[in-house]
Amino acid sequence: MIQIENWQGINGKLVHDDQKAIVVDDDQDLSDRKALQMRLESDGLPIDKVRQAMIKKTVKRQLKTEPLKLSGWFNRHQDSQNAKKAEKLVSDKPTHQYKQIKNEMTFFGESFLEGFLGFYGLEVDNALGRYEHHLHVLETQELGHPEKEYYLANSQSGSLQLVSDPLPSQQLAEEQLTKFYQRESGKTQAEKVPLRSQKDEGKEE
Repeated sequence: MIQIENWQGINGKLVHDDQKAIVVDDDQDLSDRKALQMRLESDGLPIDKVRQAMIKKTVKRQLKTEPLKLSGWFNRHQDSQNAKKAEKLVSDKPTHQYKQIKNEMTFFGESFLEGFLGFYGLEVDNALGRYEHHLHVLETQELGHPEKEYYLANSQSGSLQLVSDPLPSQQLAEEQLTKFYQRESGKTQAEKVPLRSQKDEGKEE
């Protein structure tokens, strides 16, 4: 039984047989069951590993790193020389920044490149952590069947966590997700209110 997972905001679909998984980028590839089965057998890797790699790939593509943020990172590492150089980066897209550093290596230097890669690695990990921490709408489907099910789910280090019963439509799943986050933000505000009133009472004494 081959299952297809489609994560909200993530490019590609995870195709798995409960053991191994592959990522399929083109929906047309989903129509050939035999080819998929063969690809799973030859290229398939453990599901959690593939799921996390698929999410990480999209997160990396969407990542922007402000030159000022990189400059601040160098400053925190007592490296004011490289902090000044960071301000010469013209883009906030890491791939463009990397190309610029490589093209102007005589100006930026090895230590800047190392620092940049360390900073970029942390930024990717943080962005991935944020995605994994939040709930998303997950669409699942058995290959060859038209019925789709929707869940509120997250992926912790690539491990699937379903936090709702199956929902019949994407719209309903998105409404549930919005309600969940409204409740969560309501809770945090409610938690803050008593603290504020206690401080106010203290002032009145």
